[in-house]
Amino acid sequence: MPGKLIVLSDIHANLSALQAVTNDFRRRYRPDGLVLLGDLVNYGMRPNEVIGEIARLGDEYPIVCNLWGNHEAALVEGGLERFATDRGREVLRYTRSILTPESRRYIEREMDTPSRAEATIAGRNVLMVHGDIDDPRWGKLTADRTGDERYAPYDYVLAGHTHIPLHAEQLFRHDDPAMRNRKRTVFLNPGSVGQPRNHNPRAQYLYLDLLTGEAHHNAVAYDIGAEQALYDGTVADFYRERLGKGI
Repeated sequence: MPGKLIVLSDIHANLSALQAVTNDFRRRYRPDGLVLLGDLVNYGMRPNEVIGEIARLGDEYPIVCNLWGNHEAALVEGGLERFATDRGREVLRYTRSILTPESRRYIEREMDTPSRAEATIAGRNVLMVHGDIDDPRWGKLTADRTGDERYAPYDYVLAGHTHIPLHAEQLFRHDDPAMRNRKRTVFLNPGSVGQPRNHNPRAQYLYLDLLTGEAHHNAVAYDIGAEQALYDGTVADFYRERLGKGI
């Protein structure tokens, strides 16, 4: 496959944000495929609609990977002890209660159960992970952790979960005098489509051209108020309010 990719992560059942992102990348880019780094569902009020939208996108664009995030894993496998708050456990129980059989089948059969995938795309070795190399579901790949030598074999590492965009580069030691015995690895996090936490409430995604190395972090305006209006008191107001603040 040629190497122009749209990278999405952490949509979290926010259909308005996903549709805004989809409209934006259709207008601006001609991608060869999509990379989905996990957490399609939970926190937001429209998990079934988001899954339906992703399924339709899969009919339109090749999907390079469609990883389980920690939320898909918790929905299917149980195990709520790693959620930090009671409200986090409660909202996941709510999501589980409204998930349709069709949505559950999509999560179980159409998504990639592992939260990590590797591929060679446009001649580049790419690691795709929801979390990090130690903990693909819950780990947080932040800038201070990119020096880990286990990432050295990859040209690109695409990660989600933190809800914060990242672009970092490391030059690892490598036996190649022509390149002054260094090899570059590029680390990219697209940020969150549906629940950003970098104090920018716009829906965020990444365009990446592996052939040229061009990478664009994009933040797209959407009708946050309309999405907030869908919250009806069945989950903590915290999840509604944070959408307007990007926290």
